[in-house]
Amino acid sequence: MEKLIHWSKIWDIMQRTDTHGAPIPFQLAYVKLSTGEIREYNRCTLTSMHTIGTTINVLPDGEFRPRKIRKVSIIEFNHAKVYL
Repeated sequence: MEKLIHWSKIWDIMQRTDTHGAPIPFQLAYVKLSTGEIREYNRCTLTSMHTIGTTINVLPDGEFRPRKIRKVSIIEFNHAKVYL
C-alpha cells in the first residue's frame, strides 16, 4: 500500500528543526508548471514560506541558491504521495 500525506500537513513538517535549531532536511518532488517535468530533491531544507502566497523556497543539498516552488505543484513529500 502506498503512503499518503495530506497537503496541509507538510508545511508543519517542513518547518521542523533539530535540537540545535538547524532545519531538518526532507525529500520533495514537484511538477514544474512551465514544462510538466517532475523534479525531485532527495534532501532539501525550507528557507522561506509565503503563508499568504502560493510559493515556498527550498534549498537543495549541495546548491547555493534556493528554488522557488509553487505549493500546489508538490506531488511527493518524504516518499509519500501528496493529496489535496
